[in-house]
Formats: sequence, structure tokens, C-alpha cells
Amino acid sequence: MWTGLRRGLAIRCPVCGQGRVLYNFLQVRTPCEVCGADNSVYPSDDFPPYLTIFAVGHIIIPLFLLVDRAYAPPIWVGCAIWLPLTLILCLLLLPRMKGATIGFCWAAGIERQAPVSY
Repeated sequence: MWTGLRRGLAIRCPVCGQGRVLYNFLQVRTPCEVCGADNSVYPSDDFPPYLTIFAVGHIIIPLFLLVDRAYAPPIWVGCAIWLPLTLILCLLLLPRMKGATIGFCWAAGIERQAPVSY
């Protein structure tokens, strides 16, 4: 489990740990350029944004409250600091969370279900 998560957080292929699992920011590279694994079979569409929001919220909110209580900066200063910081953290963490989700699904053996035709 930890191998898949560690490789995913490094944005590496969960199978070989060498090839990059993503390209163009969030698109899954299939097949892996090193081992040829099809990483698109692992569901990673909806969960990474939730993980990113959860992580960024747990980083930004305590810092915001701490700074606000200690220094009481004007609102414009808070906006000038916290909004860009939140955006930067989201952009840095989202690909890593997507990679971690793919790595977790690989380690747990979770794959996309084939569409059902009626």
C-alpha cells in the first residue's frame, strides 16, 4: 500500500516507479513510457479534488486563524496573502493527490468497471 502511495505522491507510475504517471498537469499517461502499464484503468476522477481541498484547508485555515488572532491584519492584506497561497497549494497538491489515488487503487487492486450496456 505504502509503495503505491509513495510512488503516486511522486507522480510516478505505481507499477514501476520510474515513468511519470501524468502529463499535461492532470491527464493520465497510458501506457507508461517505461513499463507499458495502463494506468487509466484506475479510477482517479473525483477523489483527488476532495483530498486536495481537505489538505489545503487543514494547512491554510489554522495558519489564517493564528495570524488573524496574533496580528489582526487588514482584510486586504489577508486576501493578498491567503488567496494566492491557497491557489498555489492547490496547484501543487492536486497532481500529487491524483497520483496518490492512482497508486492507492493500484495497490488495492481497484479498477474501473466496464460500462454496462442495456
